[in-house]
Amino acid sequence: MPRTRNTTPPAPHVLAPVGVRTGLALFALAITTGCAPRMHTIPVERGVDFAAHADHNGLVIDTMPGASPAILVPAGWSSGPHGPRFLLKAHDQTIAALWFPRAGKMVVRQSADPTSALIGEVDATWNRGAIQLAFKPADGSVYQTAEFDRIDGRVVTAALSSNVQTNLDVRGVYRADVHNASGAPVGWLRVQISPYQAASRIYDGDVPPPLNGPLATAAVAMIDADVDYIEDHASNVYLGN
Repeated sequence: MPRTRNTTPPAPHVLAPVGVRTGLALFALAITTGCAPRMHTIPVERGVDFAAHADHNGLVIDTMPGASPAILVPAGWSSGPHGPRFLLKAHDQTIAALWFPRAGKMVVRQSADPTSALIGEVDATWNRGAIQLAFKPADGSVYQTAEFDRIDGRVVTAALSSNVQTNLDVRGVYRADVHNASGAPVGWLRVQISPYQAASRIYDGDVPPPLNGPLATAAVAMIDADVDYIEDHASNVYLGN
């Protein structure tokens, strides 16, 4: 389902619609990540109950309540046309499966069986190029974030968005409060992007129990794909373009 961002794009033949581009970013992860990658966790800050980071093997979940560290890997072509796109694995056991039915949407179930119990859904929308998330856990509750505001003090962009000039502008620390259906803040998520930390992209937060684990993992996968999109369409200062 193609969508466009409210931003000035390069030439039309260069920039695909954002919905399509997000799908391609996740597809690239699926075909380049190995089936059984090694998992290396990194230290987690105090006060954080969910943490993940991106590395060349995939998305590593460093901590989440009630589960061992895990890794998000592609399900592989054997899952068939109706199977999940990704599997969340801990100790080589699948603890959740993620479907990607269309750009900007993730459906999370307890296993790769499409009839298994629904854990919930995560939807992404964009406001002026900045990603926002909506969570729909299976218990019927609803949560959402606003934009991920920059909190590192840099005067570049106010939020994590495609409105950047260079890949250096993407670096920084961003945070979004998680709100319940009444609009009250009930947690937060943070994005840290820098080559000068334990991993170049770190995602963490303190989120409500219905979101903590597979749903937070799905959200982070969508954010990580969005960061790919942003960096792909920013000028790379190291290439001089």
